[in-house]
Amino acid sequence: MSIRRDIELLAPASSLEGGLVALSAGADAIYVGAPQYGARSAVGVSLEDIGALCRAAHSFHARVYVALNTILTDSQLPHAVALAHQLYEVGADALIIQDLGLLREELPPIPLHASTQCHNHSLGQLQMLSELGFEQAVLPREWSLEDIAAVRDKTSLRLEAFIHGALCVSYSGRCFISEALSQRSANRGQCAQYCRMTYDLVDAQGQMLRQGEHLLSLRDLNRSEIIEQMMDAGISSFKIEGRLKAIPYVRNVTAHYRQLLDEILARRGDQFQRPSWGRERFAFTPQPEATFARPFTSYNTPLGRPIPVDSITPYSNKSLGQAIGTVLSSKGREIVVKLLRSDLQLANGDGLVGYSSDRRLLGAQVNQVTSLAQPDHYRLRLSQPLALPRSATLWRNRDHQLESQLLRPDASLRTLPVLFTLQAQSTRLTLQMQLAEAPELSVSITQPAQLEPAQRGNTEHLERTLAKLGDTPYRAESITLQLEGLFVPPSLLTALRRDACKALLELCQTQALQARDKIGRELQTKRLEALTHTAPEARERYGLPDTLDFTYNVANASAAQLYRQLGVTGAIASALEVERPEGAIPVMFTRHCLRHQLGYCTRTGRKPPFALPLYLVRGSDRLRVDTDCQRCLMTLWLDPTEQNSLPQ
Repeated sequence: MSIRRDIELLAPASSLEGGLVALSAGADAIYVGAPQYGARSAVGVSLEDIGALCRAAHSFHARVYVALNTILTDSQLPHAVALAHQLYEVGADALIIQDLGLLREELPPIPLHASTQCHNHSLGQLQMLSELGFEQAVLPREWSLEDIAAVRDKTSLRLEAFIHGALCVSYSGRCFISEALSQRSANRGQCAQYCRMTYDLVDAQGQMLRQGEHLLSLRDLNRSEIIEQMMDAGISSFKIEGRLKAIPYVRNVTAHYRQLLDEILARRGDQFQRPSWGRERFAFTPQPEATFARPFTSYNTPLGRPIPVDSITPYSNKSLGQAIGTVLSSKGREIVVKLLRSDLQLANGDGLVGYSSDRRLLGAQVNQVTSLAQPDHYRLRLSQPLALPRSATLWRNRDHQLESQLLRPDASLRTLPVLFTLQAQSTRLTLQMQLAEAPELSVSITQPAQLEPAQRGNTEHLERTLAKLGDTPYRAESITLQLEGLFVPPSLLTALRRDACKALLELCQTQALQARDKIGRELQTKRLEALTHTAPEARERYGLPDTLDFTYNVANASAAQLYRQLGVTGAIASALEVERPEGAIPVMFTRHCLRHQLGYCTRTGRKPPFALPLYLVRGSDRLRVDTDCQRCLMTLWLDPTEQNSLPQ
């Protein structure tokens, strides 16, 4: 009999409330930021709230991963280690880390996951992480189905991949533009998002090729259509981006992928299984394009091939949402629109956007909707003028009715079916409570009692009493009463039910922590053995160079010593955040190619009508564009000598 592989839906949370919403919408695991040292410094969660989220998640056999994924200086490392122990104590199931210096410290026996910031871009890197005792690694967003399948059988790591949300245009962990230009390090959770800003594109002679466009701003990821292929390619954890997103987005997108995965699991239950328990009920229809969504891309182009030129959104970095109609006329604060589908409904409070004739994104709120005689034609009264050309696409970036639904606490509800068996004897009463999805988890509470013969039946009353499960996650699926003709006081049964619920919750917590500790100790032992017996040839096996430049993000002595143990004998440069090297430095490595964007990829053989190299210009900042056409890799360079040398 083959072992079924767990398929985990991993959802983001910026708070305890957000985590509980993700859990209610069907997440098998939730990732949150630690109070400090997370790659989204604006959304750290307190230890107390992380503990509460862990207890809620463990009730459903779900897990909580905590991001501790910035690089750390020598002075920060001891505090980060202490924080790791605190996170372990409050119940975190794994730590997501970037700084490999942590591996040489005395960490608790908790599983470690390699953040995408580790730049897990090669089989050698994944094999290194596996041998160093990581449980799971986040694969690069840049990898296609083909690239994922190529490593599937060559590493023991559980493979995690993004399936939805914002895309970083640069390889994660290899973007230094924010640190270089504003001393806000993306590797320390303070990214200023220069990739979402506007730039001019000029050639070496100062010729303006593009002006004021979002030349690095990628579309949003949506891999709904290739989820099943990702499972076959080897992905076990499906990650939704969005620790900076609001609750409606988290609930809506999590519910969308829950339903997609459940449909696949229902068909292929002999191969895959859901790792957590519970059954969800939704009071809305998930629409991933309706809650913060730039235009989507599956980003599924194999490495070494150009990504499509429409992967970026040059005229706006904003959420467009859902395309809903075509503009028929626009005058002042009124527009007439023909909806794309008859099932679409507009409402007061909706937010609309569209592109003007000069490609500016304009927006307004709907104040009044009037149905016209022709089917699907409407006149809209807006909060302000929206001067859009005839035939322009109209987008809804705020669905007022859906957002109101998504903000309701009962918009998504997740329950655990349980089986009750009540046994009455003349001197005692015993209540057994068992999880329907995990029958091995069962508790039995016995209460001494002097029970009298029943004068008349009270079974319906007892069933109603047991079914009153209040604010617990449980729902009574079956109730078996073995009364032997005895009368059971409902008040006594209420106390038994309350004690059984408490005992079952505690049993689930204990089981979750025991499972975590077992895996954590095994991986910790593996890591210690690897660091004790590292072979001299390890460096070549992992594909490490003998000299490490600043892009390896070594910010502390412990990380440097780790690389020494892995066979690096040459110079190890400090991270850019610790010491900035002199001269030109690469600040971004990306698959997005501006030369390809202009239509002059070297593979076409077309000679460009501009002088190389190209430059991205924003104010006084000048970034030189270099292309490695063999690998389809573009690098942006910041060179102090070029900042004032371009033709004006």
